Amino acid sequence: MDTETNEIDEGTGYIGYREAFALIVSNVRPVGTERLPLDLSVGRIASAELVAKVSYPQTEVSLKDGFAVRSADVATASARRPVRLKLAGCVYAGAEFSGEVPPGGAVRICSGATIPRGADAVVSGEFCEEISAAGVSIRADAGKGRNILPAGGEVTAGDIIVKKGGRLLPGYLGLAAAAGISEAGVYRRPSVAVIGVGDEVVAPGERLRSGQLYASNIVTMEAWLASFGIDYTASVVKDSDRAIRQELQKRLPGVDAILTSGGAWGSERDLVIGSLDGLGWRELFHHVRMGPGKGIAFGLWEDKPVFCLPGGPASNEMAFLQLALPGLLRLAGDVRPPLQTVLARLEEDLKSRHAAWTEFRDAVLTRQPDGSFTVGPYRSRSRLQAIASANGLVCLPEGKGVLRAGEIVPVQSLVPRLDDL
Repeated sequence: MDTETNEIDEGTGYIGYREAFALIVSNVRPVGTERLPLDLSVGRIASAELVAKVSYPQTEVSLKDGFAVRSADVATASARRPVRLKLAGCVYAGAEFSGEVPPGGAVRICSGATIPRGADAVVSGEFCEEISAAGVSIRADAGKGRNILPAGGEVTAGDIIVKKGGRLLPGYLGLAAAAGISEAGVYRRPSVAVIGVGDEVVAPGERLRSGQLYASNIVTMEAWLASFGIDYTASVVKDSDRAIRQELQKRLPGVDAILTSGGAWGSERDLVIGSLDGLGWRELFHHVRMGPGKGIAFGLWEDKPVFCLPGGPASNEMAFLQLALPGLLRLAGDVRPPLQTVLARLEEDLKSRHAAWTEFRDAVLTRQPDGSFTVGPYRSRSRLQAIASANGLVCLPEGKGVLRAGEIVPVQSLVPRLDDL
């Protein structure tokens, strides 16, 4: 938490973390919809129900390579007492058998082929042996419907494959394709302007002068945005009201949201909020009882959300992950928390620095041999090392003074795959 935290209590006018989150959620709406081919829709959020156009399969089909038969003809068949049937022909996937399976007859069939008229079962090929060009020996019975996928057995025309607001996963898209669907309505992903503010801030790759530092915050946010498929533009401006206003006005028309980094606290050199005030934005909150990250501000400018994040690396990261990123994802119709949460046993006590605040602590999440997780605080004097090396975050909610060693607590994972722990 920033050093000022211990000097500030709930009487300062700061709002609580949950209140800030609720204000973001209630003021952020999806930016629009689009239709995409199924193969480009994976991971997107459905903006409308995905409804099957046709049934699949449209006819009864075989689930096995083998022989289509009348079940009554093979009711007594066994390895010791095989039944001999007359071979009436064959049928392959994509074709239909023109005739009918007669009593005492069989048709060689491939998996996926339409069941011939007269047949009501399929005997798998490993239980069959052709003993002549005209005959087959059946060594197993097959009850009615055995190895047959009925018409509409996978999906029926009119079925809802994915509800509005559901995530389009690969399996659903394959089912949609089988049901005659070629494209899906999805929420459009937003485009975001990321603006670093400060005389001391230099874009990576540019020459670094004495007293300056590279804009690591911007790169970290860019990486998170890219990992969620969100397009962005990035720029750096000086501590000048005129420069900040010009950059904001330049970026606004081409994006759906704006993120600023730095200049959000309130000193004479923190100009971002004043610049936005001069441009007519509607501030919804500034300062949150959250540590790190209390300096965040949020508002709407021409109905587009603007998140003003503090410049300190730890505060910037936490304000982004806990408030800005969930808000940006909601622009794409995605209401899930961006970070996966797992339950882990706490290895040592964690004490809140201020019970009226919500605190997030860098943590080390470890998978144990039995598959369970343990978690402990990550300790480093380097803020950037903590951002790079901590793989989890533990929350001490407002009103919770201490988490005790041995408690099972929720932990936000900072790695995309838990197998990487």
